Amino acid sequence: MLIAHVKQDGVWLADNGMHSIATAIADLARSNGAQFRYDAPIAEIVTEHGRAAGVRLESGEVIRGRAVVFNGDPAALNIGRLGEAARKAVPPVPPKQRSLSSMTWLMNAKTAGFPLVRHSVFFSNDYRAEFDAIFGRGAVPESPTIYICAQDRDDHSARAPPGPERLQLIVNAPANGDTKQSSQAEIDRCERQVFGFLEACGLTIDRSPDNSHLVTPADYERLFPATGGALYGRATHGWKAAFQRPGSASRLPGLYLAGGGIHPGAGIPMASLSGRLAAERLLADLPSMRSSRRAAMPGGISTR
Repeated sequence: MLIAHVKQDGVWLADNGMHSIATAIADLARSNGAQFRYDAPIAEIVTEHGRAAGVRLESGEVIRGRAVVFNGDPAALNIGRLGEAARKAVPPVPPKQRSLSSMTWLMNAKTAGFPLVRHSVFFSNDYRAEFDAIFGRGAVPESPTIYICAQDRDDHSARAPPGPERLQLIVNAPANGDTKQSSQAEIDRCERQVFGFLEACGLTIDRSPDNSHLVTPADYERLFPATGGALYGRATHGWKAAFQRPGSASRLPGLYLAGGGIHPGAGIPMASLSGRLAAERLLADLPSMRSSRRAAMPGGISTR
């Protein structure tokens, strides 16, 4: 609900791209003693005495801890992807309450005709029909709105860089990647509609299979299990939607949540804030996680 205000106030760009934010956080964590294990899929959140006590990897190895921070989509917990004990850690999100997915083209191609800036939006001629198709029929709209991020340009100059430029092109799509795989015929039709509309607007993209890669809702589902390809967690319909996202402390003691599906919301700034909120809540709870030692105490009850 604050996106319009934020865009008017201005946003920051990270030097060397958004990936540099992740590497900076990783470097900071390592300097404080953290260890990273990549390509180590988790099969289950381990619980003991009614609280999270570590994780079991798909390899069978168990890594124990006094707390677990989960930064996947909360729906994965609710449907049992990480064990039965974690099912009730968050309330369910029905598929109808998922946010948008997308058809996303990643390209390194030459452009001509239209003076792109860093962010350009080509609006559909029938905006209502676009969302009726997505949320009503579960289909990619016939005449979609198209967003293009021209990463090698800025918002102050429309001059094209020499040679191919990096482009991200996004079209809204339904988050049904867990139940539907787009056929090649559907993909071809969508591409004709999208790039034909851009040409009608005056933009030509020199695209080929060698310089273009498409990511579908089913691809996003494989990357982020249990989302159906939803890119923003729970849908933001209505004024109450922001308050229906899970907070940093789950219903399972010792399990904390972070990521774009958690409060305060999706997007790099909000997801980063969710991580900070989870860390603050974990640290606040840490004293109560320490197990007490048995000790003898002087005194007792007189029986005389």
